[in-house]
Amino acid sequence: MRLIPVILATSMMLCAAPASAIPNMWTNNFAMGVTEYIITSPEKTVLNVSCTTNPDEEDNLQHSVYITLPGGKGANSHEEDKTITLVTGDSQYPVPSSLGWRGADNAWFSFIEALSQASKFDIYINDDKVGSFSPSAENIRKELDGINECKDIRYQEAQ
Repeated sequence: MRLIPVILATSMMLCAAPASAIPNMWTNNFAMGVTEYIITSPEKTVLNVSCTTNPDEEDNLQHSVYITLPGGKGANSHEEDKTITLVTGDSQYPVPSSLGWRGADNAWFSFIEALSQASKFDIYINDDKVGSFSPSAENIRKELDGINECKDIRYQEAQ
């Protein structure tokens, strides 16, 4: 069962970033129950926050973060041997490898909360800085408008 998330993550990383992405500008798109929030650094590192509405077997929404480095390699938040961390405002926000338990859910909530307000931030993989981002306040307001829905980690049927 662990192979499915790896295949999904790899395919999303390969097609996540447009080739001509403008640095430091968030974009968002929605397809097949997944909303992606994507930004590229001036160094060509791509950050993709992927928020799903498709639950796992336990009705948890396993949102993801994907990092694509300039050479094509990268990391995703479901890899247990890699830790992705957001640093902004002298605080760090590690991305949990899975959701559905209190510590991870709280960490995910804090990550999304910090990201939704960050006009300057760095991304680290295993303590190595891989990108610096500085989107404008207007771009954050427009493109991250719906990211608070990504704080939900439990699937709920529409009423």
